[in-house]
Amino acid sequence: MPKSIELLRDIHETNLLYLLLLQRLARTGNATAMPGLQLSQHACQWLAALSPDDLVKMSRCSVLLAQLDLAPHLLLSALSQGIDATLAARAAVASPPEPHTVGMP
Repeated sequence: MPKSIELLRDIHETNLLYLLLLQRLARTGNATAMPGLQLSQHACQWLAALSPDDLVKMSRCSVLLAQLDLAPHLLLSALSQGIDATLAARAAVASPPEPHTVGMP
């Protein structure tokens, strides 16, 4: 198989994964809270309502759609562990628990 066809297939797959991630974020209401995503409430509603067939059709372009301004580890975490786990981990890092102090009796 020619390299160009493999590359195009990889772009389609990446686009579909990206669109599925965006749709999941939109459906859970986390899309506007995620840093690096600049989606309006209207865009989130539109994306959440798309059918799986619509997402596949959108992913079949030759241009890579994913353009997140996220740290690579956050994007990989969202794709592999799910967005809920990623947001929970991010919140835990952003607000670490108060340190315990040892008092004198």
